[in-house]
Amino acid sequence: MLRFLIGLFLLSSCSLGVKKSGGESPYVYDVFSQYSLDDLKSLSPHLVTTLSRDPQQGKLDELFSKKQAPIKRVGILVFESMLQPTISGLSNEDKIFLSEQGKQLLTERLLSIWEESFPILANGVEYVKVSKIKKSQAFKTDGSTVEDYVKTKRQSLAADDIFFLPPGKKITMATVLNPRGMRDLSLAFVPASELMAGPKFSEHGKHTLNEVAKELNLDAMIVVMNKINWTASRIDKHSGEIIPEEVVIKIDASVLIPLSRYHSRMNQLGQKRDLPNTTIAYRSYESMLKIPVLISVPDDLQKFEYIENELLAPTLKTYNDLSQMVELRIIDDLKRTQE
Repeated sequence: MLRFLIGLFLLSSCSLGVKKSGGESPYVYDVFSQYSLDDLKSLSPHLVTTLSRDPQQGKLDELFSKKQAPIKRVGILVFESMLQPTISGLSNEDKIFLSEQGKQLLTERLLSIWEESFPILANGVEYVKVSKIKKSQAFKTDGSTVEDYVKTKRQSLAADDIFFLPPGKKITMATVLNPRGMRDLSLAFVPASELMAGPKFSEHGKHTLNEVAKELNLDAMIVVMNKINWTASRIDKHSGEIIPEEVVIKIDASVLIPLSRYHSRMNQLGQKRDLPNTTIAYRSYESMLKIPVLISVPDDLQKFEYIENELLAPTLKTYNDLSQMVELRIIDDLKRTQE
C-alpha cells in the first residue's frame, strides 16, 4: 500500500506542466535488421519520448540558454533493472525466470552496453565511467551496499541463472537489481529511479547527487531504469485479452542537475535568495520496444542453449539498439546547451 501511495503521488506530481515530444511510432523497429548509426539516429525521435517540465523556480529555456554554462561532463548515478519480476514468489505461465545472480549478471551486461556505447556516441560530451563514480568518497556515504549475488568471477549467464520453470515453483523475490558496487538509493521498496527521475524536481537523493557531482566535477548525472519481461501466450483472465509471446523492453532515463549547479544557473538569472534545495531534470526519456519471441516450445527444447540463442540474443540485440537511441536523444539535448 505504501509503495502504491508513493507511486500515485509521483505520478500526479510528474504530470502537471509536462511537455512531451517524440515517441509517436513505437512499432517500426525490426529485430532482424542490422541498424547502422544513421538508422538509429533517424529512428530515435520516433521511438523515444522526451519529457521536460519547468522547476519550482526558473524556466528551463532560461536555465539552459546560451548565456548559461554548457553541460559537458556527465556520469550515471543510478542504474537499476526489473527483470521478469513477480510479486508472489512463484513462477507463472510466462515460463522464463532468473535467479538473483542471473538478474545481477544481466543488469551488469546492460550497464556494459551503456558504458561501451556512450563514449563513442558522445561527441563533445565527456562521459565519466561508473567505475570512477563508485570510487568517489561522496558516493559511499548514502544508501546501502548492493548485495553481491555472484560468488565467482564470471560475467556470462549459465543454466542456473536463467531457465524454464512450470507454474507454481518457488522463484526469487528480488525485483529491483543494481550492478555490484553501486549504491542502492531506494526508499521503502520504491526504486531510486522512480523517486529521483522523471521530468520533476526531486528531494530524494539530492545530497548524494550534489556531492558526487561536486567531487567529480560533473555538470549532470543520469538515472536509468531498465524493465525487461518475457510473456508466453495466454488469455488474460481479467480482460479476456490475448497476450502474445514477446519480450517487452522499456528504458526510462533522466538527466539530473545537482542543486549547486541549479543555484549557479539561478544566480546567472539574478536570483540569489530563497532558492529550492532540489535537483531538477534537464530532460527525461521514455522508450519501449516489443519484439516477438517463441517461448512455448516442446520440453526437449526447454534448455539453456535455446534461451541463450532464441531469447537472450534478440533481447540483448534489441536492448543495444534501444539504449543507443535513448543515448542519442540524451546527447543531442546535452549538445544543445553547448551551442
